[in-house]
Amino acid sequence: MKIALLHALPFDQRMWQPQLEVLGEHDVHTPKLYELGSGVDEWALSTLQQVPGQFVVVGASMGGYTAGALARLAPERLLGVVLTGSRADADNPERRPVRERWIQIARERGGEGIWEEVKPAFFPHEADPEVVEFAHSIAREQQPEDLVRAIEAIRDRPDSTEALTGGIPLLFVAGDKDPLVTTEYVNGVAAASPNGRAEMYQGVGHLPNLERPDEFNRLLIGFLESL
Repeated sequence: MKIALLHALPFDQRMWQPQLEVLGEHDVHTPKLYELGSGVDEWALSTLQQVPGQFVVVGASMGGYTAGALARLAPERLLGVVLTGSRADADNPERRPVRERWIQIARERGGEGIWEEVKPAFFPHEADPEVVEFAHSIAREQQPEDLVRAIEAIRDRPDSTEALTGGIPLLFVAGDKDPLVTTEYVNGVAAASPNGRAEMYQGVGHLPNLERPDEFNRLLIGFLESL
């Protein structure tokens, strides 16, 4: 089975390291979204070119927004969608000042600056320090121009709720410590889909695949086997 793993901001494809071994029997693609153009639709179109035929897309946060674009642009190409720490809707107007501040920080301080902005929301206090440092090591290497382009893509993304709840098998995974993706939101979107389900992890933040890799991997493999 072909699988596309789409990463979160301010990380890259290395954030999927805990998943790669268990997916060894599959044809796995891990594009670096920053290199695929500007905007989630361009990223989606480039992913469609890189991954021929039908595939499963697994998107974390920003990668989930790209999964939503894939569902809007080419639903017939998707065997299933996994959203983790992500949303189906567009950025609300109240978030725009936050995005503009992030853009300025990215230009001035790069990955380290964005990391300092997102870390409190991404990881709860009880998160494993080694996991947090692994994420930090990836974030601080990202280039300012890539981060600016990505933040603009997040800010300007369209609403993909209708496409994601239209019937494509959907698995929504989130942590109950994630302030960006609430339990009520996740359960609501999953319930709106005829083939949707939600899984909430207790004591976990924005990146369940890193904080609870074994549980996430079992859930992911089970979802793939159900398709």
